[in-house]
Amino acid sequence: MKKVLLGLLAFAGFATANTCTKAFYEIHAFNFLTIKDSPHLDSIYYREQPNPEELHEWYQKYYYQDGLIQRSVFKFRDNDPVENRFYLTADESVLTKTGRELLLSDSVAGDTVYFFQKMYNDGKLVQTVVHKTADLYASEDDYDPTSGRRTFAEYYFQNDTLVSKTLYDYTAGTPTTATIYYVGEPGDEYKCAEYMGDSLTNNITYKKMTTGFSVAIFNDTYLREYIMEVPETHTTALKKQPAQSNRRPVKISPRARYFDLLGRYKRAKIK
Repeated sequence: MKKVLLGLLAFAGFATANTCTKAFYEIHAFNFLTIKDSPHLDSIYYREQPNPEELHEWYQKYYYQDGLIQRSVFKFRDNDPVENRFYLTADESVLTKTGRELLLSDSVAGDTVYFFQKMYNDGKLVQTVVHKTADLYASEDDYDPTSGRRTFAEYYFQNDTLVSKTLYDYTAGTPTTATIYYVGEPGDEYKCAEYMGDSLTNNITYKKMTTGFSVAIFNDTYLREYIMEVPETHTTALKKQPAQSNRRPVKISPRARYFDLLGRYKRAKIK
């Protein structure tokens, strides 16, 4: 019964993703994490070039087995890949305590799905996340055990506008808040825009694909594109892995080990 309800919630969430703002919401709703054969992330591409001499670029690819998330690979432009391994359990005994590993589990209360994530690096707990998804509402409570900082983020709709509100360090004496609005372009369901206050910060485009859809958020110097796969019932999205490089190992930046599932660096504060 649990998995049937989860599947229905995931399908309902995707069924609404026929506009730019709702597609962007679907990516952040995390319905795909623990639900077999549900719509799921295939990959994320990021590129930022603030000036001709400076280029930041990375790629994150997700791999599935029997319709469920198994691992992802995070590749910085000038570094070797970093692998993230996923286990759909809350049991820490499955950890190998090598590299980055994540425990994923879920539960259902009424029409709300709760998703729990624990991230480990070489066996050390470096992040916990409690994620909640309901009807066109998602929230994420992020805890950093090392610093003791907590961040709470939520996504919800006000009429046709998607709102993203993040409260940083909310257990501290002076927490800070960032609110972002995603507004659809009138008459064009494939375009929307990101605003902070009255300032336009990014443009967003939604594109239907043969096996799913893509959402790109960008400005003159920045691009982040999400590819979402929508598998047929009882099929998997497992794809052939790229050939392994014979290049000598390169020291990985410590930052590379702490990107979350959407490629965000520990929910860094927006500048």
